[in-house]
Amino acid sequence: MHRFSQTLIALSACAALGSPAAAAPAPATLTFTTLGTNSGPIPRKDRSEPANLLRYGDQLILADVGDGAAEQLAKAGVGIDQVQTILISHLHFDHTGGLFAFLSLRYQTSGPTPVTIYGPPGTGETVTRLFAAMEPGGHAIQTMRMSGGPDTGVKVVEIQDGATFNAGDVKIKATENSHYVTLKPGADPRPVSLSFRFDTPGPSILYTGDTGPSPQVEQACKGVDLLVSEMMDPALAIARIKINRPGGPPAIYDLVEDHFRREHLSPAEVGKLATACGAKTVVVTHNSLERDELEGARKGIAAQFKGKVVLAEDLQTF
Repeated sequence: MHRFSQTLIALSACAALGSPAAAAPAPATLTFTTLGTNSGPIPRKDRSEPANLLRYGDQLILADVGDGAAEQLAKAGVGIDQVQTILISHLHFDHTGGLFAFLSLRYQTSGPTPVTIYGPPGTGETVTRLFAAMEPGGHAIQTMRMSGGPDTGVKVVEIQDGATFNAGDVKIKATENSHYVTLKPGADPRPVSLSFRFDTPGPSILYTGDTGPSPQVEQACKGVDLLVSEMMDPALAIARIKINRPGGPPAIYDLVEDHFRREHLSPAEVGKLATACGAKTVVVTHNSLERDELEGARKGIAAQFKGKVVLAEDLQTF
């Protein structure tokens, strides 16, 4: 047989069987990067303020935007205008302090990528006032842009307990947690603190944000592969406050300790939550402990949870 004919037959056979070049692309992978793992609000030299990055395929989701988030994104190799979705768990400043920088730098440098900001009631007013704060310094930027102000391409959606929405192929569900249980009733609008669950065709993740023990969060995280949890050791935290800020009224210390115990999770409670979820791994963030205190916290978690325990550092990816 002529060599050319043999080649045609071979090519036809390859086409019938399916060429390796035509193989389906590898499935997307869901990852979670701890951009900032400090508990706030006191800055630390070794931990940035709370911020996290989720990636799934071409979707980039920023969960909380603590001070320094823009710089931490750069360290993670992500440009500001690559982020399509921002989630705000609650409006405490350590979780929103980097939002002005993110939005103003986006205004200066952004491409056409729109961004949607989801957060609890009050998020819309927060963002509107940040845009207003950009006006005095925005004139030079305006001359370099064809059109549009800092709000161009920015959408804000306020959400409550039970809200569900998608970011590409990532399904997100918000659950109200117990971070505000010690507040006196009657606040208007009532503050809301949210935890977020992320589901994909593959893995699932629950990010607690700031919360205390919460049956709602326990239910929301059932069956997740990865639990990303805040942590606070109330005894160590209040002891450090008394050392660093002595002379305070005892009643103030009592109020702060009550907040730590009811509206945050101790190491043991992190372990209990991870076990209730059925998670394979728990990653601990929002952590104010000193280096020599970490092993004790790990043991406290491990006493209640038999899976993998990671006390996260900034810029780790899971």
